[in-house]
Amino acid sequence: MRDNLENELSKKYIDFFKIELDWHIYNSERHISKEYHRNREKGWKEKTVSLLQYSNAIFEKPKHSEKLNILSTISFSDKNLLSNAGFNPYSPVWQPMGKKNIFGDLKTISWHKKIQNLIQEKDFYEYLNVNLYEELEDFQKYLIDKYREKDFRAFLVSSDQYFYSKYFIDLFKKLDRPSLVFSHGLPAIYSTDVDNRSDYLMVWSEKIKQNYINSGFDEAKIKVIGNLKYKMIPNNKELRSNLSDVLIVPVSSILWHQHEYDTTVLVDKSMIVLYLYKVQSVLKKLGVKKARYRPHPSIDKQWVHAFLDQDFFICDNESLEDSLKHSSLVIGATSTVLLESLVNGVNYLVFEPKEENNINMAGLKLVPPFDGSDEKVMIACNEDELEKMLRFNALTDYSLVRDYIQDFDISILKELIK
Repeated sequence: MRDNLENELSKKYIDFFKIELDWHIYNSERHISKEYHRNREKGWKEKTVSLLQYSNAIFEKPKHSEKLNILSTISFSDKNLLSNAGFNPYSPVWQPMGKKNIFGDLKTISWHKKIQNLIQEKDFYEYLNVNLYEELEDFQKYLIDKYREKDFRAFLVSSDQYFYSKYFIDLFKKLDRPSLVFSHGLPAIYSTDVDNRSDYLMVWSEKIKQNYINSGFDEAKIKVIGNLKYKMIPNNKELRSNLSDVLIVPVSSILWHQHEYDTTVLVDKSMIVLYLYKVQSVLKKLGVKKARYRPHPSIDKQWVHAFLDQDFFICDNESLEDSLKHSSLVIGATSTVLLESLVNGVNYLVFEPKEENNINMAGLKLVPPFDGSDEKVMIACNEDELEKMLRFNALTDYSLVRDYIQDFDISILKELIK
């Protein structure tokens, strides 16, 4: 549709709504967690908070500040980080952060509610209305005037894949102000179709930057800002590694949208179950009687658990940090939990059964450091290899943490935002 439509405005907005259109096709299965359903019902608490946020956006009068105003949908662990660096962050009504400094008015809120209704309730064909695209273009002009009046100097966002992200990155380009996408995890995909629309892509380390460059990204676009979450990481740490309390992080079995245009991946939802049974077969050979497992938050845990050996598997419901504190070993697929585990002093063995062309059980191409290209990571591609690693207590090299996580450097933002 994007490539064959003659109307340029239609091409533009088909691209802007790509994920939302994909949801109609891929996000309709029982095994997807309710929080990720397209038309999920909000609870009364969430509705109350939203009402308070909208009220503050309309009625709160922000105090005058000499700091640089920016629009941000990024939540930093240090709530005063941006303010201390000389910025005055506002969040938009379509993704309010907290209850204060929300920028919008009644007209913008009404527009947002209309778009939400389109995304959550309407049928596919209603996205294909040229009149809708013209309305969106007109409303963007209204927002540009408001944002220029507020003198927003930059836009900070966690992804460029959703409609709002693309729409506002486009808006800030028209304002001639930079947009910055902040990588929010260890990337599981490196593709120029993903997080390449912004002016800058903020990543955790030089290693990740090089991975993006190798996949075709412009080197000048990628900035290493580090990771604020992981502070004072020691250079060396002895890792726990035994079979007394094993945690399994299985391959994900859903893809509610297509990341790329030229590659279609249809995920077999049974793969998460098959993955867990593969690991179980190895652990039972080694005398393990029980193990915990932790599916991706987007997957309905009850759906998964109904297919498993109830005497062997325990669904892990703790916070990730608490779970890792008492885990003796983690066996898992491609996940940022690899780094989380090492930071918490737990060995992480990568188990990624794959086809000859480096395609894993979910149908996705493996990327560094999960593809076997990094000798620091212990990777098993089948049950025999996993059993051998467990018997010989193979250890992933803790120094991998320093390769993929660098200290946070706020000065990068000061250089880019003027």
